[in-house]
Amino acid sequence: MMGPLLSDKIPLILESVFQCTLDMINKDFSEYPEHRGTIFELLRAINKKCFSALLALSPAQFKLVFDSIVWAFKHTTRDIADTGLSIALEMLNNFTSSDPAVSNAFFQNYFLGLLQDVFFVLTDSSHKSGFWLQCVVLARMFQIVESNQITTLLFDPSKFGQYSTNGQFLRYYVVELLASGFPNLTRRQLEVFTEGLFEYNTDSEKFRLHMRDFLIQLKEFAGDNADLYLTETERDLEKKKAAELKAAMQVPGMIKPSDMEEDD
Repeated sequence: MMGPLLSDKIPLILESVFQCTLDMINKDFSEYPEHRGTIFELLRAINKKCFSALLALSPAQFKLVFDSIVWAFKHTTRDIADTGLSIALEMLNNFTSSDPAVSNAFFQNYFLGLLQDVFFVLTDSSHKSGFWLQCVVLARMFQIVESNQITTLLFDPSKFGQYSTNGQFLRYYVVELLASGFPNLTRRQLEVFTEGLFEYNTDSEKFRLHMRDFLIQLKEFAGDNADLYLTETERDLEKKKAAELKAAMQVPGMIKPSDMEEDD
């Protein structure tokens, strides 16, 4: 069984079997199916039991490992894709529990790229079998940002100086990302969808339904259903905000006087 005693052997294990196996399977998504499942299960075991060994890899070696995880969840074979998504989720959790200097370096280098790749499989109909796990990973990424578990900026302030927090920047980034891929949707639709990703990331069912409605909206945009989904989403967000405001008003000093409801 893997554990700390094997950590110093991981670089040798990866050097001996990882690169040569990747060279066999990276030409397409179908050859050597038995090797594919095995190599990604090995990666998952290393990430779970010997995470410190991954931190000891050179930047180039770590990038190869991380790129392989992304490649795994882009498979159309469900078992392999699910393994890749599981590794990604577990790696995110491992880094949030790591020393801030280590975790911040990881998130600065890989967070936005991973976000793009998860959105890619989520909006690709050939990967719909992994929808549940895709939502879990995406929700976790928004939780990490919203709860300020990343204590460094994910963006270059010299280019995006109008944003002061990762949450503000990510709202902009997601809208721009989706606008480039789905020009048939209005900016308001994308803004409402993105706000829902922040609002619902701690409620797995609401997050999943929110994402499902967005995907259906993409498919049926030519009809009238898109506007119906937009209205429903906006109503839910307004109800949530109204409930939070009402609760805050019960506690003295929680809200500014200018935000309090005026009596008629």
